[in-house]
Amino acid sequence: MDNKKLLRRSYQKKFNALKKAIIERPPQGWLKTIREFLGMTTTQLAKKINVAQPRVINLEKNEKNTKISTMERIADALNCDFVYAFIPRENIDDIIYNQAKKKALKILNKVHTNMSLENQLTDSDDLVEDIIKDLLDDNISRIWDEG
Repeated sequence: MDNKKLLRRSYQKKFNALKKAIIERPPQGWLKTIREFLGMTTTQLAKKINVAQPRVINLEKNEKNTKISTMERIADALNCDFVYAFIPRENIDDIIYNQAKKKALKILNKVHTNMSLENQLTDSDDLVEDIIKDLLDDNISRIWDEG
């Protein structure tokens, strides 16, 4: 097994653990929730991060559109760690296999179109799996090409 596959499997275990640990974002957002839990006013937080108080209110209202570097600075001021991650919705290997299958079916569809014009159709189930294997064994990035 190559290093990328080993690393992918290692991270898949971490992704699975993260999925279990994720808690829902509070309706009012993390920034306001933590600030209020700490008993800190918007004016006090504004002083800690060196911005005007209305800016803190705006940051709380638009938390999703706030730059990561700003969130890190605010988290630090609140004595928190800011954590972000991309967590795959499915197992990484499944995502890759499904994309390879999609690509294989597109390739096979082109082949079938050409072969049907020449009356040379073949059984496609085994062929799909062969194409998937070739795609995954060769240059995996090809599975994401549109054509």
